[in-house]
Amino acid sequence: MKKLMRALAWMLVLALLIALCACNRPQPPELKDIYDVAVDLIERSYAVNDLVFGYGLPVWQADSEYAATHYIYNKTPIYENVTEYASVSTIAQIKTMMGKVYSADYLESLFSTMFDGYAYEEGVMAAQISEDSKGLYQHRRYSPLITNQRIYDYSTMRVVNGDDRTAVIRLDSHLENETTTLVVELVLVLEDGTWKLDTPTY
Repeated sequence: MKKLMRALAWMLVLALLIALCACNRPQPPELKDIYDVAVDLIERSYAVNDLVFGYGLPVWQADSEYAATHYIYNKTPIYENVTEYASVSTIAQIKTMMGKVYSADYLESLFSTMFDGYAYEEGVMAAQISEDSKGLYQHRRYSPLITNQRIYDYSTMRVVNGDDRTAVIRLDSHLENETTTLVVELVLVLEDGTWKLDTPTY
């Protein structure tokens, strides 16, 4: 009987220690404290998605009538001129726009692909966007990877994991012009005192 009581006592102590450890572990923010930030970041991510994975920047297409009548190109170009109607006019502005939405870690690989290009088994893919003293240019081989944005039902948002510098939120979503619901988890990280998305929203 004494052995049983001793075993029960140790089990109680262990349970208390586990509970104390859980209490001391940094907790993620409550939904009310991160909801508006998350909605704002997701909404602003659409412009980034369009630029990186969608149709990119507006350009004067080499085979367009406008380009021909205004003599924009002397020969068929590798890169097409970005028009003056674009919301950005320099690579620095693009990086600033993206940096207000996504974390530095997430953007590192995107910046390399967009502005430096990358090598793969079949060869080398040139940078998506280049720049010189006259403005921005977008590679003609660039084609959209996504054509429909993902729409989120913010009323279903909840915080499911994280700590004092990370929040994992879960919410329902669907693609534009589709009705199939997909539950998505997005990660937000606190970077220099500001919450940023650390996962794509497309």
